[in-house]
Amino acid sequence: MPAGQLNLFEFFTLSRIVSVVLVMAATWLLLRYLTSLLHAASARTPRARFFIKWAEPILRISLWFVALLICFDLIAPTRETFLAAVGSAAIAVGLGAQDLIKNLVGGLVILTDRPYQLGDRVKMGEAYGEIDHIGLRSTKLTTPDDTRVTIPNADILSTQVFNANSGVPDCQVVTDVFLPHDSDPVEAQQVGYEAAYTCPFLHVAKPVVVLISDVLDQRLYTRVRVKAYVYDHRFEPAMQSDITVRCKTEFHRRGMLGAAAELEPKPN
Repeated sequence: MPAGQLNLFEFFTLSRIVSVVLVMAATWLLLRYLTSLLHAASARTPRARFFIKWAEPILRISLWFVALLICFDLIAPTRETFLAAVGSAAIAVGLGAQDLIKNLVGGLVILTDRPYQLGDRVKMGEAYGEIDHIGLRSTKLTTPDDTRVTIPNADILSTQVFNANSGVPDCQVVTDVFLPHDSDPVEAQQVGYEAAYTCPFLHVAKPVVVLISDVLDQRLYTRVRVKAYVYDHRFEPAMQSDITVRCKTEFHRRGMLGAAAELEPKPN
């Protein structure tokens, strides 16, 4: 066995390894405690929710960085041992840790470029939902149907990210309702505005737009597209459902649906 390699193994004594493990365990416990405090503060002060969620991943990564520095100081390798450790790390990267390095770089890009933050509603690839965890290796989001999706941070380097709210509670909600092609477009637009302005989830400070267009999908239909802002993006599905119910109820009351309502298109 080479002398340099022997010194490397002899240097990591049991007491030093135990000290490193204790530091990492203490950091993990501290982060769990701080995370619970931040979540409680976010629930008590909704207006500060996005600031707290922005600060949480920065605090988490900073604490882990400090913990690694402390562990390095506890080990305090000699120059020869340090060079041997660097050489071993380079071999490890060459043998299969490239993905881990890419994920770490992606995590730093998220913190510096901020394409999204905790609490944002984003779409990446096929996944769409609220970001609820940003770590060094991966980002996790929860979809509207309560499915947890884990996305490697390396994907941020090559995937388009669509952010619906960019650090604010409100976001635009688009709701489509379909009518027979011979429906009165002026009346349909009026119903769309009434449905939006009477919706309890509406952010009244933002504009409401109702667009009428023709859609051809085996048959010709009139599409009523209601574009309004929800005051909290967590109620996006509820707002879409509420506007749809209000529109269809009023269309049915006015006799605008007709037999074609049973053959509504289902666009993507």
